[in-house]
Amino acid sequence: MAPCGIEPFPDSEIARVVGLLELLEDRGGREDGYKIARDLNLKFADLLQVMKTGEVLSFIATPAGDVVLEPLGSRFLQSDVNQRKLIVREQLARHSLFAYLARLLRAQDERSLSREVVLEHLAMLLPEESPERQFRGVVNWGRFAELFGFNQDEERFYLDQDTAAAEGPKG
Repeated sequence: MAPCGIEPFPDSEIARVVGLLELLEDRGGREDGYKIARDLNLKFADLLQVMKTGEVLSFIATPAGDVVLEPLGSRFLQSDVNQRKLIVREQLARHSLFAYLARLLRAQDERSLSREVVLEHLAMLLPEESPERQFRGVVNWGRFAELFGFNQDEERFYLDQDTAAAEGPKG
């Protein structure tokens, strides 16, 4: 954890996390991490990022080198796309980085910030991490969960309108 109490978000794509969950489900809910890496022809370090993301979302656990599908991960797999988004949104809202950025955006009149300002915050909050990588992950996961959005043309990072409406008025 960074000195400010904000944790970085692991660098992993949504599709890879879903793929890991599906593989675990196919294999009875538990498998050796090294075996998964071999079977998928992945470097263990690459799989580790996917596993970290799954753990952060409470979809998997990793006791003693195994990767275990947790009940929330199973529920995610059995859900339709809208329910999946809601599950991820709820998990992201508990993560310190996403919670910080949501508070920061709610404090803005337009509930948005320039990409540059967000990158500055990330660089200050997580000096050991790549701000670009963290930004990319926050945007990708935030878009999937309909928590955050990013307007590429204006380079504006914003709180999703549905999320903003659900939170009530700023104050």
